[in-house]
Amino acid sequence: MPLSDRIRRLAEKFSEPPRQSSAGAPQYSAPSSREPPQLPPRPSINSNSSRIQENEAEHASLEWSSEDPCAVLGGSGARALPNTYKVRRDIVDSRLLAHAVPTNAWWQNLIIEGGDQPVLVAPYMVKCLGETVVVCAPTPLEEDRFVASVWHNDWTIRVPGCARHRVAAFDALSVTVDYVETSAAADGSDRAAAVASLPLVKGSAFATVVFNRPTVLGLESVHAVLKVDCAAYGPGAAVVELNNGATWLVCYEGNAVLRHLDGSRIESSEAVQGSVRLALIPGSDSSSSGSRHDAITALLSARKAVPVGGSVDVQATDSEAVFEITWSTAGQGGDPAMCTLPHHRQTMADGCVEPMDAVAPFWSSKGPMHVVRGRVWRLTEQLEPLGFSGPVPLTDAAHIRRLCELVAADAASLPADASALPPDPYFFGKALARAARIALIAEEVGDHASSQHAADLAVAWFEPWILGTNGNALVYDTEWRGMVSRAGLHDPGADFGQGRYNDHHFHYGYFVYAAAVLARLRPGWLDERRRAFVDLLVRDFCTPLGARAPSAAAGAASLVPPHYFPQMRCFDMYDGHSWAAGLFAFADSRNQESTSEAINAYYGAYLYAQTTGRPHLARYVRAVLQLEARGTRTYWHLGDLASGLYPESYAHDKAIVGILWSTKVDYATFFGANPEFIYGIQFLPLTPASALILKRSWLADIWPRYLDSVSRNSASPQWREIIDLALAVVDKQAAFERIAGTSAHDDGNSASNSYYWVATAPEA
Repeated sequence: MPLSDRIRRLAEKFSEPPRQSSAGAPQYSAPSSREPPQLPPRPSINSNSSRIQENEAEHASLEWSSEDPCAVLGGSGARALPNTYKVRRDIVDSRLLAHAVPTNAWWQNLIIEGGDQPVLVAPYMVKCLGETVVVCAPTPLEEDRFVASVWHNDWTIRVPGCARHRVAAFDALSVTVDYVETSAAADGSDRAAAVASLPLVKGSAFATVVFNRPTVLGLESVHAVLKVDCAAYGPGAAVVELNNGATWLVCYEGNAVLRHLDGSRIESSEAVQGSVRLALIPGSDSSSSGSRHDAITALLSARKAVPVGGSVDVQATDSEAVFEITWSTAGQGGDPAMCTLPHHRQTMADGCVEPMDAVAPFWSSKGPMHVVRGRVWRLTEQLEPLGFSGPVPLTDAAHIRRLCELVAADAASLPADASALPPDPYFFGKALARAARIALIAEEVGDHASSQHAADLAVAWFEPWILGTNGNALVYDTEWRGMVSRAGLHDPGADFGQGRYNDHHFHYGYFVYAAAVLARLRPGWLDERRRAFVDLLVRDFCTPLGARAPSAAAGAASLVPPHYFPQMRCFDMYDGHSWAAGLFAFADSRNQESTSEAINAYYGAYLYAQTTGRPHLARYVRAVLQLEARGTRTYWHLGDLASGLYPESYAHDKAIVGILWSTKVDYATFFGANPEFIYGIQFLPLTPASALILKRSWLADIWPRYLDSVSRNSASPQWREIIDLALAVVDKQAAFERIAGTSAHDDGNSASNSYYWVATAPEA
C-alpha cells in the first residue's frame, strides 16, 4: 500500500465503546464545616499555564506575533470564517469564549459531542453526567495487540439540585467543572449558581468534589459495598471495601458518618460541605492489613492539600531545559499527594518531592504511577546538538559526489506545475518540505544550481497558499480560533479532520520547516507579508504557555493582545508529548499516532525561530522538542528509555506502539495493520531531528528481533525504505546496501534525503 494512500479515518474500531466490568491560585485557610472551601479565584483563565520569564520584555519575546489573523489574511473576511462545528456554549462558561478554547486538550471529551465520554485525569477516569460525577479507577484489559483501561462506575457522586455542568476554568494542568442550578442562565454566565465544583488536576492521588453548600453526600458503586469503617481513622474519614477487592478512602469535612444503605449505596448521616475526596488504596486487593493501614495513613496526611490547578515554567539554555511544575492548592494541608508517570521519574531533580512509598503505585496504561508529595517538580532535560545539518558532518568526498548526482536528479524531477501537487495541507506540506530539503542538501554539497531550482519551485508552490488563491485555502476559524483548510470548515472528514483540528502539528510542521529552510537559503524571501502568514501557522500549534495570557477577572477587555490561538494546542505538559486528536470524542479519549511527525513539527518551529532571530522562542521550542522525544522513547518505543511498562502479553513480539491513547496502547495505525506501517509511521520523515528518537542502543536490539523481518516482508518499497533507513544508526554500510536499489520513495522523501540521512546519521 503506497504511503500516499494513507487515510487517518477516525473509525470506531480503533476506539472501543466503554467497557463494563463484570462486577497558580493563592493558598487560603481551610474553612470550617459551615463555610464551603470554594475553589479560589484564578487570576486568569490561562495565566496559571506558565511563568516563562519574569519581566514583560521577555514575555513579549515568547510571542511569535500579536497580529490579528484576519488582518494578516487580507482583512476582507473571505479568509476569516466560522466553523460549522460550534463550541458547546451550554457546557463552556461564557467568559471563556473571549479566549481561545482548547481543541486537543486531555479533557476535550468534556466539551465535544455529547460531553459524556470519559477523561483521564490520571490515575482516575472521570465522567460528568447531568447531576452526577462518575469516578473510575481503571483496571487493565491485556491483549496481544492492545492494552486498554476498563471503565467501571466505581463511584457515582450525586450533586442534588443540579441538572447540568459547565467548564468554568482551565490551565495547563487542570480543568474545573462547575455543577450549576437549573435556574442558572443558559449561557453559563452565573457563576454564583455553582453548588459544587470539580477540580480535575492531572496526577492527583484523590478525586475531589467541592460542595459549596450543605449537601447530603450520596455515593453509589457498580460493585457491592462490603464494609464501611468510619471509626478507625477519626472524623471525616471512612474506609470502604468493595466486593471487587478494592478499598477506597473517603474524606470529607465535619463529623458526619457514612451509612451503608444497601448493597451498593452509602450516604452521609448529615449534610457535609467543602471538599469530598476519594482515593483508591492501590494494591488493596492483595496487600496485607499492615501495608494497607500505612497507605491510608500516608494519604490522610495529604487530605487537606487539595490541588486545584498548576503552572509550568520552562527555562532553557542552549544545552539544558528545566520544566518546573508548580501545583496550586486550596487548604492548609501542606504539599499535595500527586502521581508521577515514568518519564517524570527519569528526570526529576533529587529532593524536590518526597516519595510516598507506603502507597503502592497506581496502575495506568502508560505504566505505574508512583505517589509523591511536593508542590514543585523540577524536570531537567539535556538538549542534544541540533541544527539544519545532520548529526555527523558530511566530509567524505565519495558521499558528496554521490549526493551531487542524487540531488540533481531529485531537483530535476520536481514538478513545475503546481496543479500536479496534492490539494490538501498534509500531503502538500510533505511535498513542500521535500522540495525544501532537496534545496538544502544541494546547497550543502555545493550544487548551487540544483539548490536554486528546488528553492524556486518551493517558493512558487508556497505562494498560492500564502495568498489564499489555491483551491483549498487556509483560513482563520473564528469559532475555535485556528488555521484550518476551507474544506475542513464544512466537512469533518476532509483533509484527515483538519477542520476539526486533527493533526495540526503534523500538517503545519511541514510548512514551517519549509519556510525555515527557504528563509535560510533566501533571506529576502521571508518579507513582512510572508513572515506574518508563516507566523500564523506556527502560532496555531506552538503558541507558548504564558504568552501574555488574558485575565479572567477583567474579562475580554483585558486581552492585550487578543487571544487568537490556544496555547500549545497539541502539547501536554504533564504527559510529556502531544495529542493529535481534535474535536472528536472517543471512549479511549485523546490519541497520537505519528510521534516522528510531532518531532518534525517542533523541529521546524525551532529552526524557524532561529532563522527569524527569535532566540527565546528557539530555546523554548527546543525544550518542548526534547520532551516530545522523551515521551516518544518512553511510551512508543518499547525497551528504549523504559522497560516493563507494558505487559508481556503485548510486548512479547513487538517493540513499538502504533497509536497511544489516553487510556490505551494500540499496535495499529489509522490506515492499516501492516507491521511496516506501524513501525514506519514512528520514523518518518527522516531529518536531522530523527536522531533525537532513533537511538543506536534501541535499534541495535530490535533490528535483528523485529525490524529486519518487517523490512524483508514488506511489499511496499516506500515503506521498506523507511524501515531500512533506521538501520543507519546501527550499520551504515548495510543501510546503504539496503536502499541502493530503491526506486520509489515516500511522498515526503527523496533519494538524496535517504542517502544524506544514512551518511550523516549518528554513530553512537
